[in-house]
Amino acid sequence: MARPSTDTIRFLTLEELARLFAAVRASPRDRALFLIAYRHGLRASEIGLLRVDDLDFRALRLRVQRLKGSHSGVHPMQPDEAKVLRAYLRGRPSPPSPVLFPSNRGDPIARRTLDWLMKGYGEAVDLPPAKRHFHCLKHSIATHLLEASADLRFVQDWLGHSNIQNTVVYTFLTARGREGAARKVFLNLPRY
Repeated sequence: MARPSTDTIRFLTLEELARLFAAVRASPRDRALFLIAYRHGLRASEIGLLRVDDLDFRALRLRVQRLKGSHSGVHPMQPDEAKVLRAYLRGRPSPPSPVLFPSNRGDPIARRTLDWLMKGYGEAVDLPPAKRHFHCLKHSIATHLLEASADLRFVQDWLGHSNIQNTVVYTFLTARGREGAARKVFLNLPRY
């Protein structure tokens, strides 16, 4: 599998992400969908794989199925994710689908639909056109985790990457992560 180069990776800044989430707030489904995709680094096709029984609200866990040779696993959910998901599930029409994010026909939501949603919300909040792709959410969480000083191996595991090189590419996208790491490392070196 070819890994993306830093020229082709587009991610949202924290300010752009805040604008996007302000726009999706009006729709409980879209708010839940975008939050889960972003926080867990899911591809559009992986969102469609999620089922209601993948949620464990008592243990705050989400079972994630990865594609493209990535590793699946169980992720911890944050309380705000559980709250958004509960609100979304309460408002779903009957009979409830076993699919977490179904289409109008009850099938898993399509990648085209997710990209269409991202384009619409992206346009509404004036995101650059190159960032109006659903996959930007996965790139964004990878970059944001590294900016927040998350360990590279944690980010690899979180994204389900089987090859660390697919994760390393994100380290070149932000100076803040590099600057923070440099401060920590050089703090313990002798001064001359």
